[in-house]
Amino acid sequence: MKNIVISFLLISNCLFVSAQTKNANALNKGEKMEVDFGYAFSTPHRLTVSMPNASDKTLVDVYPDKLRLKWSYDNLLSIPAGSFCTPNPKWHVFITPELDGKKFENCNWQRGEGWLPIVETVYSEQAVTAKMQIIGAESAALVRIDMANNDTKEHSISIDCSNDRKTTIYNPAWVQSEWDSDVLLAGMEDRADRINLFMLGGDEQPVKDITTISQVWNLEPGEKRTAWIVRPYVAYHSQLNTLRKQDWEKEFNKAKEAWYDLIQEAVEIHIPDPVVQNAFYAGLADCFIMREPVSSEYVASTPGTEKYRAANTGEASIVAIFLDQVGLHLDAEKGFQLIADMQGEDGNWNDPKGWAHYMWAMSGFKSWALMEHYRMTGDVDYLKSLYPRMLASSRWQETQRAKTRKLVDGQRTPDYGLMPRGMGDCGLWDGDDLFGVFLPHNIWAVFADSLTLEAARILGKDNDVEELSQIHRTALTDLKWSLEDGAISENGYRWIPGVANKTDGSRWGALYAAYPCATLPAHHELINGTISKIESFISPGGIPVNTGWLKDGLWVAIALDNLAEALLYRNEGDKAIQYLYATLNHASPLISWCEERGQQPGATDATGDLQHLWTPLSVGRFLRDALVMEDGKKLHLARGTARQWLDDGKKISALDMPTHFGPVSYELQSSKKKVSGYIDLSNNTAKEVVLHIRLPKDKKIVSVDSDVNLELDAQAQTVTVKNTNKKIELNLVVK
Repeated sequence: MKNIVISFLLISNCLFVSAQTKNANALNKGEKMEVDFGYAFSTPHRLTVSMPNASDKTLVDVYPDKLRLKWSYDNLLSIPAGSFCTPNPKWHVFITPELDGKKFENCNWQRGEGWLPIVETVYSEQAVTAKMQIIGAESAALVRIDMANNDTKEHSISIDCSNDRKTTIYNPAWVQSEWDSDVLLAGMEDRADRINLFMLGGDEQPVKDITTISQVWNLEPGEKRTAWIVRPYVAYHSQLNTLRKQDWEKEFNKAKEAWYDLIQEAVEIHIPDPVVQNAFYAGLADCFIMREPVSSEYVASTPGTEKYRAANTGEASIVAIFLDQVGLHLDAEKGFQLIADMQGEDGNWNDPKGWAHYMWAMSGFKSWALMEHYRMTGDVDYLKSLYPRMLASSRWQETQRAKTRKLVDGQRTPDYGLMPRGMGDCGLWDGDDLFGVFLPHNIWAVFADSLTLEAARILGKDNDVEELSQIHRTALTDLKWSLEDGAISENGYRWIPGVANKTDGSRWGALYAAYPCATLPAHHELINGTISKIESFISPGGIPVNTGWLKDGLWVAIALDNLAEALLYRNEGDKAIQYLYATLNHASPLISWCEERGQQPGATDATGDLQHLWTPLSVGRFLRDALVMEDGKKLHLARGTARQWLDDGKKISALDMPTHFGPVSYELQSSKKKVSGYIDLSNNTAKEVVLHIRLPKDKKIVSVDSDVNLELDAQAQTVTVKNTNKKIELNLVVK
């Protein structure tokens, strides 16, 4: 098993700690960064549990004094693939533990082992603990309860499983006392005898009301007990006796092994901050939690697990890229197939029958994922198989842009040559209209054309190259003109809005013009100005405001996905990594994020899905790029690592990380007066590799010694390797 570090967060006295974090306003301070989750939104905090890629999912919502399990018996197999239609999780049960008839004084919660999609809660008081671990297993969602009485006197632990819908779920023993008292049955809205949930192991089974089952464990001093709560995916009352005898511990452990086996296939990284490292693997695991079959042919990614439990293109494309970046190429290809196939007969690749219809950016997201898969794997046949879709898309986009190439009163308009009116989403508005001509969507659409042209050249499609060159050249010229003409002048700089010459809506998407779309150079005046605009409104916890639907709120993901990635591309690693720490501090201790929320610690205005994929996905992708990032024909290593990660005695490493040039491995080990390590380029074709030695600011590089010729830039703290295909040992003297 990979060396994944366990971290544990304590939430004392059943209240979530929402004090000002040490990292607040970190952009203006030189202090050491840490993750304390001090800007987490208010409870409930959600983590969804299931097997990888599974249809059976259970939403676990953690409150300071209880849990809620929430689920649907429906899944995406009954919904038209790609449409925004979600299963209704109408079933739920609250699980409430008590000690000697009162709620526990203390509780804490985290992910299992710091990164697994397992909810782990610990309730404690008077040397008595009740630890619950909730996992999605093969046939049921399981709650393992480990109780321990370390006191000198006897105590009782009771657990209620209850539902507040008094007309449905029922406890049979409430109806007739001799009937089963350890099971909740559906009653209505399904087969009446369907088992919702049952409990095992208690000494007593008091019958409290119609929709509650309860058990009590009487613990002698020093006694330990294990009990189970089981939510079967498909089971009926006649099966209860058999289910009571089932080896649930075996199934629990088998589910954990499935996650170990999956993550073992991915790249191995080492980051000397355990919470950050856990966040990387937690984000990777979430890609397989928010993913499930949508037909016998397709498995698809979903942006969330409740409101957004539906296949879409935006997050799904980024998931495919991230999976390729961590070496899970077959999973990337399989998950991308649905959105690749979602294309109109006319060539429209923007999901004309799906969720993202009229969002012209989707062709760009798809083309990016497709080309990254080719660049990471070198699979020419894969590129060849999807090239016709790229070509049809670019040709269709040209027909749409032709509609806007019209002069008005002899004058060119800001929309000239752009894609016509479409949907904004992501907080983009044209006045009060969700539909308009949006610059971020056009940035992506032109990027799609550039990638079609690149693919044509790779595949030797000489007959298409001239046509595609004209399409891309014209579209890019028109887009650049609109970006210049439509820019907003403010406070001595100019910035790119969502709609030309208008300040309506969010700041989402403008920085894609720098990375990855490369519409403009990284240090172009408009990129500089857009960064200044976004950073002019930063929350107390260090996150840009107004990047999504909430005008004065936070879409935390965009701090990384838009801003930090652009900063990293510009070699502004110090600023970029601070946004990572700010993002992590806005997570729950389950390393999960709602889509959008307010600025303050404990924000109650959480919107969208309570567990949204874009943020953990952005964390994972940013960390990969901070460790290993392509930049044209150059390969950058450790471009955005935190300086404190090279404090004395600390190590950074990445093993067999896929890149556009082949896999790369490297390690940096710091000590008082030196940094030693290696770069393994044995199977890498990069002509130029730049290793960033991001030391604490009180240290400097004096010299470098290696078995090959290296170029040291002591001021930039970089070591450059050129035209080398071997493992390189290096030692740097620092002071």
